[in-house]
Amino acid sequence: MVAAAPRVVVIGAGEGGRIARAARLAEHYRVPRLTAVDVLIRRQPLPAGGYVIEGAPQLLDRVARFGGPLPAPATADLVVHLREAGQDGTGDALRVIRYYEARGVLVGFRPDAPDAEIIVAIDAALRGRTAPDPPRWP
Repeated sequence: MVAAAPRVVVIGAGEGGRIARAARLAEHYRVPRLTAVDVLIRRQPLPAGGYVIEGAPQLLDRVARFGGPLPAPATADLVVHLREAGQDGTGDALRVIRYYEARGVLVGFRPDAPDAEIIVAIDAALRGRTAPDPPRWP
């Protein structure tokens, strides 16, 4: 039984930390790293073989006003929320964070959490899914 490639969305934290984390996860799983801008605004198709998408929750919130955030079940096995120190989950990002949280795909980590902890969470989310579901969006 071959494990499915991950479909991961990385949100939160500062841009540099988020991009670096997404790049390391994409390299670990040998899947492409995409930006939310490419997927949401430029309508880049999602690869069937898995991916890591990174973007600021504020961007996803702005897009939500024009048709909603990425559909969680079709797009993400796991949304990795890199919580910044002192972040209370208010402001523009709150709606997006609550959206993914309500769908059971959001897991929060401190930005300095080891990659291994996040990989364990992604692997747990993938357990039981053996074939990639075709993305329904964009």
